[in-house]
Amino acid sequence: MRVVLPPAPVKGASVEDLKERIRTASEAKAKVEAFRAEAAAELARRAGNGFAEKTLRDKSGQSTRGTRQELETGKGLNELPVTSDAFGRGKISYGHAKIIVKTAQDGDIDEQELVDKAQKQPVDVFAHTARRHVQQRNEDDGMSILRRQRSNRKAWIRVDRGSGMTVLHALLDPINGAKTKGALSRMTNQMWREEDSRHRPTTGQRMADALVELLCGDRQEEDGKKKKKKQGGQGPVLVLVAQYDPITQMIRDARLGDGTPLPVEVVKDLACQGRILPAIFDSRGQVLWAGTSRRVASPTQKMLLIARDHNCVGCGADPAWCQAHHLVYWQDGGPTDIDNMALLCSRCHHRVHDQDWEVVQTPSGKYVLRPPSSGGRRSRPVKTSTARRGRSRPPPG
Repeated sequence: MRVVLPPAPVKGASVEDLKERIRTASEAKAKVEAFRAEAAAELARRAGNGFAEKTLRDKSGQSTRGTRQELETGKGLNELPVTSDAFGRGKISYGHAKIIVKTAQDGDIDEQELVDKAQKQPVDVFAHTARRHVQQRNEDDGMSILRRQRSNRKAWIRVDRGSGMTVLHALLDPINGAKTKGALSRMTNQMWREEDSRHRPTTGQRMADALVELLCGDRQEEDGKKKKKKQGGQGPVLVLVAQYDPITQMIRDARLGDGTPLPVEVVKDLACQGRILPAIFDSRGQVLWAGTSRRVASPTQKMLLIARDHNCVGCGADPAWCQAHHLVYWQDGGPTDIDNMALLCSRCHHRVHDQDWEVVQTPSGKYVLRPPSSGGRRSRPVKTSTARRGRSRPPPG
């Protein structure tokens, strides 16, 4: 395989030239990865998995895990001609192909439909699309998938021989994973509020401390007495979203706040536990407005923003690291209402307040973040304010 690159340096290229280089390079990368995955799968057929894994690892420099995943993807593509063809022509990436192969192993799929969607969606979005696709085609509403995920749960702990550090790993089903992530995020945020701002640990260090606190409750008072464990007064909270069908008078398309699909039967069971916030939308309106008397979104409103936006509307960051941003600023009279807020991570929040980026609403109703020069229709008129400029950091909300 030969790849021919443009001879002109990037500094002399126009914006359109740079965009075209990125597009063609991405397409070429997919073609090369498809070429290698196909060769690895054929080598495994002839000489066995062990020999193929060692060869692929030695020649590519990948980790053992990455090598095994690529080999499994290559073997799975032999049963998926539409996916294999699109991957080989560079129309979908390796990430898309891997998701389709894994989805086909979970249940019945419409391969052409998935390939068509893969060409229009980034990998993280397509992962949710694929999970929902297989659940909708599953005769038991995805219960068999959830049971398989639960049966595959595992956790293990080891000591790294080189550093002496203890390493934890865990694989959890979507429901317990969401509970664990919520509890860990809440403890991490609590620790951030309690820290000395002059000596903050890194995000990774803080999360490690939060995990230890959740498992062991080790934090000490200054006098040596243990603090009472703080969990915000409640256990893990799950965001649950579903559509209500007024004809059948039943809920459907149930999912977690991040878009992970759930069987309706599981939704009913979770609702009985009383440890989730059911967010069932049967219209655009929702009687959860807080008015302008509150500046910060309530926990209920934050949950519903997660259910609506899923992630940061700018970069897709996890909702646990996001704030509720007012589209019309609170100091300009903007209400603390669901339709006047959107999820933004700290970095994207800075872009809005310090660099004049804009949260706009697309014709489909989705909120996105765009740079100042991109134009687009604002989600609502925003008044200018001198307080908008010159901030070193955005205010909460």
